[in-house]
Amino acid sequence: MKGNSIFKSDGIVLLNKSRGISSFKAINKLKWIIGSSKVGHAGTLDPIAEGLLIVMVNNATKFSDNLMKRDKEYFVELELGYETDTYDTEGEITEKYEGNIDVSTEGIIEAVNSFTGEIMQVPPMYSAIKINGEKLYELARKGIEVEREARKVKIYSIREINVEYKEKCKISFYTEVSSGTYIRSLVRDIGRKLGVYATMTKLVRTKIDKYNIKESVSLEEIEEKLDKDKETSGENVCKDISNNMEKVKEIIKFKNIECIFNYEKISVSEEKYKKLKNGMTVLVGFKKFKEIHTVTENKLYCIYVKNEMTEQKEFKGIVKVIRKGHDKVYLKREKYFI
Repeated sequence: MKGNSIFKSDGIVLLNKSRGISSFKAINKLKWIIGSSKVGHAGTLDPIAEGLLIVMVNNATKFSDNLMKRDKEYFVELELGYETDTYDTEGEITEKYEGNIDVSTEGIIEAVNSFTGEIMQVPPMYSAIKINGEKLYELARKGIEVEREARKVKIYSIREINVEYKEKCKISFYTEVSSGTYIRSLVRDIGRKLGVYATMTKLVRTKIDKYNIKESVSLEEIEEKLDKDKETSGENVCKDISNNMEKVKEIIKFKNIECIFNYEKISVSEEKYKKLKNGMTVLVGFKKFKEIHTVTENKLYCIYVKNEMTEQKEFKGIVKVIRKGHDKVYLKREKYFI
């Protein structure tokens, strides 16, 4: 499918990224499979991490900032007793606790829970944050460590803390955090608080805002379903996407772009829709809005137009309030408009 742009729809795919593949490679493999022109993701996952990756397809990539800044939930596993330069098992051991780890389960749970709330967190050197135009992980690979400013992040909750004492002491938990939180740094700080060091051994992103990993699909599942469909139908759906678009959407669990927006919905006539599409300002009456007192300048709305053939209202894009008059509201199209 490489080089072709067959999949024209704008929207998102909730991809369950496997461990061992980079986010970039994962989304580009999906792009190749479906033949879309553009893909992007709303928040990278390191190769060691797995789980939910929101893949924006075609013009949905315009809203990467909107999706990237949303809260997230993770399942975390860590080991006590050592620390690495990357704060996970991909790095070199830099600190090791030589004595017996004699920390009670109650002490561990108390220490982990103490990070709930607003905390100041220092990002790891192995991160994509830029300092003077250079990414931190590029400096780290050169053996250069620079001072990083602590950032305010929020740990909304930590739950289901489990402690195992075997050859090594292992801890796992779920945590809901604000955008920009580094779980590897959280793990490092837990280890330091306990005084025995810690390293992250597993990370699974389970939620991004309202999107849940339970709704997602893996690349392996997509390929398996495409192969199975080929065996049963005698056709290669992947090679003939233009004639099997709905089947492909079903396989990749495609969500149309309107699911991204939490804006109120309003309907306009075909005539006003065409004017909006041409960049003109249109006037609509107060009765189009559920609560007219909430309509303010620069507020955004999802626009729908009735399809005369199907009688269904179809999403057409985003509009912005330019002005609120005596009995009319002035609207103009935003950057996403079909």
